[in-house]
Amino acid sequence: MTTSSTSATAWTSTLTSEQVESGNRIDRLMTLEIRPLRGGLPPGIVVPMYEVCRAHHGGPLSMAAAAALKAKVSPGDTVFIATGAGVAPNLPLGETDGPVGAAALAVALVKGLQTKVVFVTEDAHLPPVAAAVELINAKLADWAVHHPAVHIDRIGVETFPIGLNAGQTRSRELVETYKPSAVVFVERDGPNVEGHFHGVRGDCRDPLTVGYVYLLAYHAAEAGILTIGIGDGGNEVGFGAVRESIRDVLPLRGRSQAGHASGVVTVVPTDVTVSAAVSNWGACSVAAALAVLLGDAELLHDKDTEHQLIAVTVAAGARDGATSKQTMVVDGIDFVGHLAFVTLLKTVASISIRTAKAR
Repeated sequence: MTTSSTSATAWTSTLTSEQVESGNRIDRLMTLEIRPLRGGLPPGIVVPMYEVCRAHHGGPLSMAAAAALKAKVSPGDTVFIATGAGVAPNLPLGETDGPVGAAALAVALVKGLQTKVVFVTEDAHLPPVAAAVELINAKLADWAVHHPAVHIDRIGVETFPIGLNAGQTRSRELVETYKPSAVVFVERDGPNVEGHFHGVRGDCRDPLTVGYVYLLAYHAAEAGILTIGIGDGGNEVGFGAVRESIRDVLPLRGRSQAGHASGVVTVVPTDVTVSAAVSNWGACSVAAALAVLLGDAELLHDKDTEHQLIAVTVAAGARDGATSKQTMVVDGIDFVGHLAFVTLLKTVASISIRTAKAR
C-alpha cells in the first residue's frame, strides 16, 4: 500500500513555530503514561513509540494530523471515522477506548470544517458506537440553534460484516458511495504480515471473527484520499508506516502469543500516524490541534461530554480494554483520570488560541 501524501513531513512543514510549540504541548500531554503498571499496555513504551512516529513526521503528531485535515477537507466533504476494537469473549461489543475519542474528533470536524462525518465500525461494535453518535448528534443540534449560519449534517453510522471477502465489497462500496476526503482510524486493529489481528498483549484474534474495516485504508489510498491512524499499541491501523521501528521499541519486539513471526504490529500504514498513551487521548488531541489551527475554542472537548460519552458507551456494552469489565474505565484508567486529561487539554489549547488572537 502506498499512502496518498508525498512525504511524511508534508504536514508538519506547513506549521508556524508557534503552531509547532502548541503541538508539542498537546503531544506531551497525550503521551503522559498513567496506565496501570500491569495488565494492559506494557509500561515504558508510550514515549518510545511516540518518538518513532514523531521522527517519521518531523514534528508534533497532533498538529500533523490537524494540518492534514485542514488542508484536505472542505465544507460539505465527508470524513469517515473508523473505530471499534476487540472480539468475544472478552470484548464482545468492543471497548471504551476508540468511540469516545472518535466522537470528540467528529464534533471538532463538524463545527470547525463543516464536514459530514460518517462513523464506520463492524457489526458487533455498533451499539456503543451508535450510543456515542446519538449523544453528539443531540449536542450538535443544540449548538446549531445558536449558530444558524452553519449548516450541520447529522453524523451517520455504517457497519462492516465479518470476513475478508465481504469486507472487500463493503469497503469499496462505502468509498465509491461517499467519496470521502479523509478516513481517520481511532483504535482500529489492522493485521500483521501473516494476516492475523492481535491485541497489544499478543493475544491473537481469529480472522474469521473480525470485520475487515482496515481495508478502507487501502481503498482510500488507491483513490488518493487522506488517511490518518490513531493508536496506542502498534497493532492499530497506521503503524504499518513505521512497522519495524515500532517493533524495535516493544518488549520482545511485539511477540505474538500464537507464534506469528511478524508479531502484533500491523502492516497497514496511513499518511499520518498519531501515537498516544490512550487512543481516545490521541483523537481528542487532534481535535484540540485543529481548534488551535482554526483559532476556535468552541471546537474543544469538555469533561462533561467526556463523562457522558464514557457512560453511554459502557451502558451500551463497551468494556475496559485492560480488564474486560463493563465499567467506567478506559484502558485501566478510571474515568476521573480521563476527565482530568480533557480539562488540561482544553486549558493548553485555549491558551494557545488566546495567545494567537492577542498578537
